[in-house]
Amino acid sequence: MTSSVYRVTINGFRCHNETWDDALNWDGKHDEVFIDVNTRVLERNGTVLTRLDQESELMGDTSNLPGRVQAGSASSQGGIITGDKVPAVPEPWRRHGPINSLRFPPYTIFEGPLDPDRVVMLTPTIWEWDPGAGFWDGWLDWQIKADAEYGKRAKEIVGNVWPVTKPIFDAVSLGIQTVGSMAGLWSPLGKAMRRPIGTQRDPANPDGGSFNPVTIALTAETAEFLATSNLQGFGTGITSIRYADDPFLRGVYSIYLQVEKLHDGDDWADAGHANGVIAMTAADGRLYCATNDGILNVRPASTTEVNWQPIGAAPAVTGLAATGGRLFATTSGNTLLTQDAAPVIADWATIGHANAVVGLTALDGTLYCATTDNKLWARPPVLSNVNWTHIGHANGVRALAAGNSHLYALTGDGQLWKRPPVHADIVWQPVGQAPQARALAAVPGSLFAATTADRLLRRAMP
Repeated sequence: MTSSVYRVTINGFRCHNETWDDALNWDGKHDEVFIDVNTRVLERNGTVLTRLDQESELMGDTSNLPGRVQAGSASSQGGIITGDKVPAVPEPWRRHGPINSLRFPPYTIFEGPLDPDRVVMLTPTIWEWDPGAGFWDGWLDWQIKADAEYGKRAKEIVGNVWPVTKPIFDAVSLGIQTVGSMAGLWSPLGKAMRRPIGTQRDPANPDGGSFNPVTIALTAETAEFLATSNLQGFGTGITSIRYADDPFLRGVYSIYLQVEKLHDGDDWADAGHANGVIAMTAADGRLYCATNDGILNVRPASTTEVNWQPIGAAPAVTGLAATGGRLFATTSGNTLLTQDAAPVIADWATIGHANAVVGLTALDGTLYCATTDNKLWARPPVLSNVNWTHIGHANGVRALAAGNSHLYALTGDGQLWKRPPVHADIVWQPVGQAPQARALAAVPGSLFAATTADRLLRRAMP
């Protein structure tokens, strides 16, 4: 059985006490904040495989920057003050309404299967935004320098040295702490700068500040523990992380997260509608599809029901793939097309031939296709007409996807198969079924399928 699939959302946050940054409120009325989530994926031996930093939308007063998300009650246009909750509901720790496709609460910060030999570490922090750079300059550098200590903790967790019942820890417990230059912040008038809420004075530097971020370590065991426990009285699966400033800076905020088990890894779960989808791919956390009416559409690669957005034409498409920041499409007219992989309208450009293709995908900088004569082909994604190389068989294939160092194929009888992308004729391995599916796409750790019943399904990648 493959790994079960879990989701972590930020349901909301609460301002227990607003911050003090500068006397003139240059950044807007009272507090304007954003949430930053650092995600590390680490192997059993402590090696960091992936490090990703995700900033939320900026939330607060919209009078100076209309692009912000309005939040708070300081004015008719927002601004976060003491006592405010985001969303503005009595219990912001509980999820209210659907999960947002944009990054403001409630929104998803992790979703996928949990490999038994890997650890996913999530470090959610909340920041006071100001035009000055401040502490942010050193934040990303510190994350890289801290990899070794996080790697040691990963080895303890996977090796069952670290207790499953204590998956939440702070940086100080690892013997590390982030520090940064905060010159001017401690003056009577304050200073505008981006800094994490939870900033303390650095005893070793009168102009410096220190910060102790909190991390949640997810494995199959710890995620199951968190998803089924009520650790703090907020409800099953819900955890609060509280950050409190030095008294001079005043800020005290709580972030509310929820860990949920979505489904067992071998099961397909409904993820919304997929009307008329005939080809599909994924890039940068988005799904792209071509429909039988010749339209190219995009939506977030999540398990929630969200609308597809039309972003242009996709005439006579037989396969879609994404690599190197570009979309590629094959057509019934035996052409290979490309455009930028962005959720905006763009023109397709013809770059070569792709004869009798029934499925297209990309992996590690190579395009792969299956054709009606049951053959598997490969070519580089260069923007010119080059020949495809025959690399094996693809009997009865109707769609392709790629991920986790494998090609995945869907055959007409609803069977799912995989094989490594070596340029040799090797055997495909059966890995399950996808009944009624007619298009496939892959995101890290998961497969999506669009069905003849116009539904979008998702399962853990086998």
